[in-house]
Amino acid sequence: MTHNGRMKIKYLLVLFVFALFLTGCVSTSVISSGPDTYMVSASGAGFATAGVRETVYRKANKYCEDRGLVMVPVSFKARPGELGRHPPSADLIFRALKPGDPDIDRPILDDADLTISNKKTIRVLSDKETPPPNIADELMKLDALRKNGVISEGEFEKAKKRLLE
Repeated sequence: MTHNGRMKIKYLLVLFVFALFLTGCVSTSVISSGPDTYMVSASGAGFATAGVRETVYRKANKYCEDRGLVMVPVSFKARPGELGRHPPSADLIFRALKPGDPDIDRPILDDADLTISNKKTIRVLSDKETPPPNIADELMKLDALRKNGVISEGEFEKAKKRLLE
């Protein structure tokens, strides 16, 4: 083989290795990590996390969609790639819940590369405060008043409408 031929082969080999580096390999797999809770991870090539971020969210959404469930992010972590050290990677922990599940809340994104969490405000009543009325109990009381002739059908409907607003 001539010197020119060897140079072409070396050049093609370098080009092939560089192409592999640019395309990278993204690995994903959904893993159960608790009741209705799953994790998916991905790594890729280059330095930016956008590709692996998209991959884990697509994989989690597809997993839930195939099962008729709703994907609710719990936490997300991404690490940009560093030349000669590691490729970019992302980990997403999510819950797969049935549509209409009361645990489905819109997550609050604290930091795109750190944590997504569900936050709820809980109001604690003092001893002097009375809890808000139970709508079902109030409706039953109104119905009893109507049945006993204390209030008319129109008054019942008006009070019921006010309670349900």
